Amino acid sequence: MATKFTEVTTQQAAATLARDFIGLADDLRDLLTFFGLRSYRVSLVKVRWSGGRRGRGVADVYSVESILPTPKIAPLNGVAELAMVAGLTEVGAIELSQVSGRFTEDELLGRIPQTGDVPLDEEFFYEVEFFPQEGPTVKRRFIPKSVPAYQPGRLQWTVTLEKANRDRERDGDVR
Repeated sequence: MATKFTEVTTQQAAATLARDFIGLADDLRDLLTFFGLRSYRVSLVKVRWSGGRRGRGVADVYSVESILPTPKIAPLNGVAELAMVAGLTEVGAIELSQVSGRFTEDELLGRIPQTGDVPLDEEFFYEVEFFPQEGPTVKRRFIPKSVPAYQPGRLQWTVTLEKANRDRERDGDVR
């Protein structure tokens, strides 16, 4: 007895009812930011180095894309200051959830879709800025700790991030 089952393909997955509801889920998530319950910004940052390899030459921030609607950060106290010989440094990890399902895994990892790689002369990281604060904010740098996980039943991605050693300057310059 032959039973017809649905085989998942890229085209089939893109045309599901769940994918159609991502926009509605994003509108509802945005209400949390609108009401002031997510008073921070999470951005995907790309830096290109003039020397042909990461860390060589002059760094140029060429792309800063806010993740919208603003994802949930948990725990908000996931980063702590650690006393080191050279002074205080921040360490820890956070988890972003409720990241819009309209993003792709490549976008969340800073990769080129055609190759699945981050170019050798580029650097990719996440940046979190907390508000309210008058004047320039602290731009905390994070790197993906694991592969993003897509949860189709929740119309969202979850990404675990680890605190990087160096943050950008408050004026946006790369250290």
